[in-house]
Amino acid sequence: MLLEQLERDTTAEWAGVSSEALYEYGGTGSTDYLVGVYRDQIVSIYYIRGWHAGEQPGRVVFDVQPAMEMAAAIGQPVPGNPWKRGEARPVRYFDTRTFVRDLDDRGVLNIYDDAGDDAVDRCMVAVIRDLASPAAQSPLAGVEVAADPRGGIRVTVPLGTKVTIVQRAGG
Repeated sequence: MLLEQLERDTTAEWAGVSSEALYEYGGTGSTDYLVGVYRDQIVSIYYIRGWHAGEQPGRVVFDVQPAMEMAAAIGQPVPGNPWKRGEARPVRYFDTRTFVRDLDDRGVLNIYDDAGDDAVDRCMVAVIRDLASPAAQSPLAGVEVAADPRGGIRVTVPLGTKVTIVQRAGG
């Protein structure tokens, strides 16, 4: 059930994908991957076999199959650095060769030796369960505190996090 939901969420109708992007990244004649990301971490990865028009005008649905050779990418950081504040659409195009080379340079693909047919499924389930665990829900997850070069303290929190600042008297 979880794997089916992941595939539906990753491959669901995509809006605003240009014909140029479909030609370059649409899986026809090249090895391209469709990557699902949650909390700046890869949670699903599929080999793109092609695409077809969605039910709504201007939308596409990707035809995919699990990318067994990329199981080691599950749980890795999102390609191209974390999402930045203000990125309007949760779509990012990233060159496949660069993506694979980056994983290989970090030794991720070299250390993975589980070639079983369900390797990618098991990795996806493990990462989703880990992200859904109580420890992953800690209010301090993703919080960074550092000295601000202009003086004071810089506190960086994930988008949508509620913050309360309390200053002690007599400091």
